[in-house]
Amino acid sequence: MNKNDNPAPIALFLYNRPYHTKQTLAALKRNKLADESHLYIFCDGPKENASDETRTSIQEVRNIATQESWCKQVDVILSDKNKGLAESIKEGVTQVVQKHHKVIVMEDDLITSPAFLTYMNSALAHYEERKSVFSISGYTMPSKMMQIPADYEYDVYVGLRNDSWGWATWEDRWKQVDWNVSNYQTILNNSAMQEAFNRGGDDVFEMLQMQQSGKLNIWSIQFTVAHFVNHAVSIIPVVSYVDNIGLDGSGENCGESLALRHQSLCTKEEIRFLNVLYEDKRIINAFYSANCRQKRPLWQKAINRIARFLGRKNIFVIKKKIYC
Repeated sequence: MNKNDNPAPIALFLYNRPYHTKQTLAALKRNKLADESHLYIFCDGPKENASDETRTSIQEVRNIATQESWCKQVDVILSDKNKGLAESIKEGVTQVVQKHHKVIVMEDDLITSPAFLTYMNSALAHYEERKSVFSISGYTMPSKMMQIPADYEYDVYVGLRNDSWGWATWEDRWKQVDWNVSNYQTILNNSAMQEAFNRGGDDVFEMLQMQQSGKLNIWSIQFTVAHFVNHAVSIIPVVSYVDNIGLDGSGENCGESLALRHQSLCTKEEIRFLNVLYEDKRIINAFYSANCRQKRPLWQKAINRIARFLGRKNIFVIKKKIYC
């Protein structure tokens, strides 16, 4: 980020998890650029049949959102009705980028490194004119899930899908998302296109099918389709700046997955950015393998869990490649 540039605004989406919300905001406040940043907090409303307990939690979240000056400027936007996470993000991100032309997006369960905002703003500035970069990610999988080659010389790598756990984009990229996915039938009827789409992980086409059939209410798969049809990429850090504390079964779209948690986060501020946007086949293969849906036998899962508990890597890893 240039010295004369203002930090990108932050859009934070909250609902009914006060415990997670307090930790997320406290970590954000500890960021180096928090006292220079504009924070928009979008609080979703209760569903019509919400219980008293849920309504109490929603109010607690709103109280937390307004109790401190978490950033230099904080605007809290309250919704009377429940929009759901997908509509909240589509509307909220659109509102912010139309005003500021760029945005950093967070949800209520993300613990960020104190260098998170520095990294995100530097990446936004570095890749702003590289129109084939559609998104910046703050999260990457732990090394026990996905190994980066020891001789890789950059602090970021090219990914083929967006990541929703702390990310950023620009207005001109966001405007290219087709929320209806009008080319869905073309992808559905073309197995070669599906295979190409799944290079970002063999789960993405299935997610698109579920979203189109109404079984999954998400926004991120449409953004991934926008990456795909525009031959665009995401920039992902080698070491994560974000930890997801919502992998405890409390979230709308995340189950329990302690394997994706981080014990420590990156604090590096001087980033070796990738200027030639090439796909390192070793990293692409590692990412693809880590996102494989193939099921392991229960006994292998048990041994992997014990290995992770002891601080070691998974013993049994399903190797899948898209580059031989």
